[in-house]
Amino acid sequence: MTAAVTVTATTPSEAVLAPFRSPMGSALMLGHVHPDADVLGTLLALGQALEARGWRVTYGGPHPAPAVLAFLPGVERYQRLHALDGRFDVAVLTDCPNPERTEGLIDQARRAVATVVNIDHHPDNRRYGDVNWIDVSAAATGELVYELLVALGAPLTPAIATNLFTALHTDTGSFRYSNVTPRTFKTAAALVQAGAEPAFVSERLYERRAPDALRWLGEALGRVEISDDGRLAWLTLPAGSIPEKFIESEELVNYPRSIATVRVACLLREELGRVKVSLRGKGDVDVQRIAAQFGGGGHPNAAGCTIAGPIAEATRVVLVAVRAALAAGSQAPGAGRSAT
Repeated sequence: MTAAVTVTATTPSEAVLAPFRSPMGSALMLGHVHPDADVLGTLLALGQALEARGWRVTYGGPHPAPAVLAFLPGVERYQRLHALDGRFDVAVLTDCPNPERTEGLIDQARRAVATVVNIDHHPDNRRYGDVNWIDVSAAATGELVYELLVALGAPLTPAIATNLFTALHTDTGSFRYSNVTPRTFKTAAALVQAGAEPAFVSERLYERRAPDALRWLGEALGRVEISDDGRLAWLTLPAGSIPEKFIESEELVNYPRSIATVRVACLLREELGRVKVSLRGKGDVDVQRIAAQFGGGGHPNAAGCTIAGPIAEATRVVLVAVRAALAAGSQAPGAGRSAT
C-alpha cells in the first residue's frame, strides 16, 4: 500500500475489508508477547473465518499460548515463531497497541507481507499498520473482529463464536469494566446464539486450577502490601518466587484491586532482568498515563509496562509515579466522587 490508512468508525470501512476480500490468499495471524485470550480469541476467530474461504493461515507469536487457554478451538495451531517462513498477503495484529510487543516479528512481517492490518481498541495504539482500525469506543477488540466477520459475510461457526466470546469475556474483565456498553452485550448475545457457551468458557477460565494452585495463591497474596492511606496496593513477585505457569493462569493484580479503599493496584513480576508491571485503577486515576511514563500503555483503568532492571528499583519508581498520580487526582475538581 502507498499510504497508511486509519479508520476509527465502529464498523469496518472498505479500507479495512479490502485486504480480506480475495476468495483465497495467505495470512499471518501475529500475536504479542505472553498471548492472552483477548489476542488469541480474536486471531483464531478471524483466521478460521478466512480458512473457511480457502485461505492459508499461520498463527503464532514470540511466546506460546498458555496452557489455561488450551480449550480455545484451534489454539493448538498457534506456534512460537522465531522467524517468518515465506510470504503472506496480509499480516493481522489484534489487541496489540505497541508493535514492540511482537519482539521484532513485526519488522519481519513488514518484509514478508503485502499489507499489515492493525485492529485494536486501545486509545494509545501507535497506528503502525498499513491499515489501522482503532475503535476506542469498543470495550473489547472482539467487538471489532465480530463486526469485521459480519461485514465479510463469514458464517459464525461454534468454534469462531467460542473464540470471540472468550476474547470478549476476558477483555472486559468478565463484563465488569466501566467501558462495557449495550453493544458489548449485543455482540455477546449474537455469539451465544452462534454456539458459544458462557458456562463452558467460565468453567474453563476459572474452575480448572491445578491441585497446588491455592497454595501458590496464598503465597502470592501474602506478598500484597497496602499504603497507609489504603488507596494503593501492590504485589511484587521476584523471579522464581512463584511458578511461571501459575502466574500465567491467574489475574493476580485483580486481588489487590478488589480491596474497597484501593484506587490503584500494581503487580510487579520479575523475569530475565526486567520487570513486567500491571496496573489497575477504579476510575479516579488514569493508569494508562502512569504506564506511558515507562514506555507502556493500555486503558485508563487497565494498563501495563516493562521496566529494565531489578524489581526493587522498578517497584520504587512505579510507586513514586502512582503516588504522584493519586495526589494529583485528589486535588482535581470533583475528586472524591465514587468511581463508576
